[in-house]
Amino acid sequence: MVNALGNVTLPNGTILAGNRHDEDDPKFRNFDTQMEFLTGKSSNTTISIVGTNAKLSSHTDYERIAHIASHGQVRAIYPVHSSVDGDTVFVFSTEEVDDYLTLLGKSIQKHGWPELNVDVIAQAAAKAVQQSIYDACEQAESIEFKGGYKGIIPCSKDYPL
Repeated sequence: MVNALGNVTLPNGTILAGNRHDEDDPKFRNFDTQMEFLTGKSSNTTISIVGTNAKLSSHTDYERIAHIASHGQVRAIYPVHSSVDGDTVFVFSTEEVDDYLTLLGKSIQKHGWPELNVDVIAQAAAKAVQQSIYDACEQAESIEFKGGYKGIIPCSKDYPL
């Protein structure tokens, strides 16, 4: 789910979805021009859920994956993780696969990078979270909403790049 306070920004800096502007140019407001909105009682959040089948050894592994996976939100949304957002990442595992590193990966893990397996999953999760935010924006449809700006919550399709 993406209901970000900030704008969803592609890696090249183009805004995919965000806070609409009253005028056609620019199409979107930046954080600095949202003060009226920011002082209201609106709330925003982006929730990401990461699932894996890799066996993890501790609660700390789940926390580390969630923390690094949240970097995907940082890459895609500006601003993100403000004190009024509920932006968060949940992680779960079915713990079906225990042996997923190659021989080289196992050697590196054994000789100096003990959490390599967790870091590999976490970095993949961050990329997946980033892509899922873009996908959510691209797949969304506009809806009527009385409390929304001009009575709707538009989708990114209403504001083509």
